[in-house]
Amino acid sequence: MLISLVPRVTGMKIENAWGRGSRGMVRCTARLSRSLRAKECHRLESLPGTTVQKNEVVHECRPEEMEDWNSLISDVLRGDWIPPARPAAQAAGRKPPRVRKSGVVRRPEPAA
Repeated sequence: MLISLVPRVTGMKIENAWGRGSRGMVRCTARLSRSLRAKECHRLESLPGTTVQKNEVVHECRPEEMEDWNSLISDVLRGDWIPPARPAAQAAGRKPPRVRKSGVVRRPEPAA
């Protein structure tokens, strides 16, 4: 008997999402070899635009991003992918300061 430690993508379904008004986007559904554990589910749901339902992962993206998304799912399931750290301003719910092209940080004027 073969026991799968890491779930694998066993199938992909790609649907045209144009009918829903999402300009050139496709809806990708990846079927997995087994249902996900809580940690695996949480890691996948940390990807933007991704939802998890038992043994299926759904994501909307542009057609040219499909292959990257598929390999990203495999990396996340193996535990090779670490989500990028959010800046402290975003973590606190504030917008980060704007950076001009010259590289100078633009700060708001103090209230008088």
